[in-house]
Amino acid sequence: MRKRKLLERLTNNPKGATFDDVRRVLLHHGFKLERVTGSHHIFSRPDATFAIPVHANRVKFVYVRQVIKLLEQSKGKPE
Repeated sequence: MRKRKLLERLTNNPKGATFDDVRRVLLHHGFKLERVTGSHHIFSRPDATFAIPVHANRVKFVYVRQVIKLLEQSKGKPE
């Protein structure tokens, strides 16, 4: 329940997202943090790879929207 509310909060307010929130949602949906190269955090799972640049624990809303879109597209697929 809490993870669903977190995803709803990110969907409703992508500009206020912190990296911790985005990381928590991605990990819950089967992604693993593969590596960190500079400010880019690379998450992956068998069907997708996603890189998120992080500065001062903030994620730009463009990347939050991409994460939400990716998760919505993979909703019907098994995790």
